[in-house]
Amino acid sequence: MNERNQLIYADYFGGMSLQDVAGKYGVTRQRIQQIVSKTGPKRPRLSGGSKLRKFSYEAIASYYKLNNPTLVEAAKNFGCSVSTITHALAEQGVVGERKIRFTDESITDIVSRYQAGEKLRLIGETYQTSAQYINTILRRSGATARRRLKNV
Repeated sequence: MNERNQLIYADYFGGMSLQDVAGKYGVTRQRIQQIVSKTGPKRPRLSGGSKLRKFSYEAIASYYKLNNPTLVEAAKNFGCSVSTITHALAEQGVVGERKIRFTDESITDIVSRYQAGEKLRLIGETYQTSAQYINTILRRSGATARRRLKNV
């Protein structure tokens, strides 16, 4: 094994990322991966679960129980992703309530407007949602889809 590959392996095993090592030696990240895999054992993965977490799952769960925010609001409050909030709640055994976005009356209105010929986009704008979500509501309620006429 040549000296350069040994230095690459030492840098990677010392804690540098593949991308950082690649930049240092002027090669691709994939090439560094090849050299590292041929040179020796892989760097041990850090695992430690809660020891390495940036966010306290207990704090997230208690905030969620007290304030009952949406997942997006909770994520903004903690400065993390929605999936982090979801994982925290699941691990802590907190089950959020599904918020009903549309009442039965609004769903009936959506279906009747669609069957009267109104476009999904316009219905969506009225309810401040996307045409795709209106389409989902229509499917769930059993409304039959209108077919587009092909230009002849």
